[in-house]
Amino acid sequence: MIELRNFTNADIEQLQKHEDGKPSHADCERLISTWNEKKYNGSDFEMYAVINNGNIVGKASLYARSEHIVSCGIELYAEFRGKGYATAAYPILLALAKQKGFAIAVAQVLANNSASIALHKKAGFEAEDYTYTNRKGNQVYYFIKAL
Repeated sequence: MIELRNFTNADIEQLQKHEDGKPSHADCERLISTWNEKKYNGSDFEMYAVINNGNIVGKASLYARSEHIVSCGIELYAEFRGKGYATAAYPILLALAKQKGFAIAVAQVLANNSASIALHKKAGFEAEDYTYTNRKGNQVYYFIKAL
């Protein structure tokens, strides 16, 4: 059963195992502290642990773009992809966004990430048939969903 919750220092060992660069204990403490400030670049931001049977299988985030629009995303750790965890987590994440008062969810998905494109379509997002170049210079589809 999939659930979402905020990260705590009890998650440090699992983060060290799964995060890119194998961060130190102190790095993980700082990361968790930053996430739990619930702000990023002056906007509301929440990072959640995606949990399956007590184990962290990835992360999910909500980032306020405006009063009514939230950017959302799910990133599963490599060994947990393709098992349906993101499909199960997305309705939970979108319900949290709606509960927080957002009306529209958006997501940028790399144009070459067919698994994520399929996930967003399955979650009810819509996208135009052409890509955009994002700030990092990547080709992305811009997905949108009414909550």
